[in-house]
Amino acid sequence: MYLNHWGLEKPPFPSGLDPKLFFEGASQRESLARLRFLLAHRRRLGLVLGALGLGKSLLVSVFAEQCRQAGQAVAQVDMLGLSVREFYWLLGNKLQAEVRVEDDLPRLFRKLTDRLHENALQGKQTVLLLDDLDQGGPDLLNHVQRLLRTDAANRGWLTLVATAKPEQLRRLGNGLLELVDLRIDIEPWDELDTIGYLQLALFEAGAERPLFDDEAMSELYHTSEGVPRRVSRLANFALMAGSNNSQEMIEASTIQEASEAISLTNDVALGSAGG
Repeated sequence: MYLNHWGLEKPPFPSGLDPKLFFEGASQRESLARLRFLLAHRRRLGLVLGALGLGKSLLVSVFAEQCRQAGQAVAQVDMLGLSVREFYWLLGNKLQAEVRVEDDLPRLFRKLTDRLHENALQGKQTVLLLDDLDQGGPDLLNHVQRLLRTDAANRGWLTLVATAKPEQLRRLGNGLLELVDLRIDIEPWDELDTIGYLQLALFEAGAERPLFDDEAMSELYHTSEGVPRRVSRLANFALMAGSNNSQEMIEASTIQEASEAISLTNDVALGSAGG
């Protein structure tokens, strides 16, 4: 483990959707502001778009926590592989509707809409966060449209925020796309944001001195193209490589070595999958 070598208390670049790991770069700050605008103006549907690795899921998780703190009723669901019945059951469960495993689809829908109505009577806005909406099947997407046409949505008491990849937009269908009130595109970090993230992550992990020299941080930004997931993975590999080489500081050559190691790992994984 490289932690002792670098004097770290914990891994600085863990994977996962913990909002505590969120770094608010310029694009993330703008995206959250637009999401708050969507909610404040009681719009029905906001669509967060971004390529793989840009942090769409983490962004909406952070927004979900902000909504909870503001007193809204919140349900966050990953749409990948869900059936319509699972979708309604998960939403009902997260919104504390009295759904049961044995409930059929019409009953699940009725209990969910009853809960939306109850929230509205209490002056509470309901926020549904649907991650990977582009991975839902046609039937599921039709039911998302159905929710967007409920009385709660029409009266401004229900807001949906969905994530998708730009190249998969056509999968959503014209009917759903026509209901989008606000499109939010997440962009990669610029070099200053990338460096800021590295420094903050290392500080939070217990680093008492700089671990990457200036050329290394610049090389990491250009190699990763500012994509947050790539930045974290490349930085993590660089720390491991530097530890193995007993380095005192990560240099640009270490970033290049780490990038080659990642490429080799990916090639092996693809080869195994194909074989």
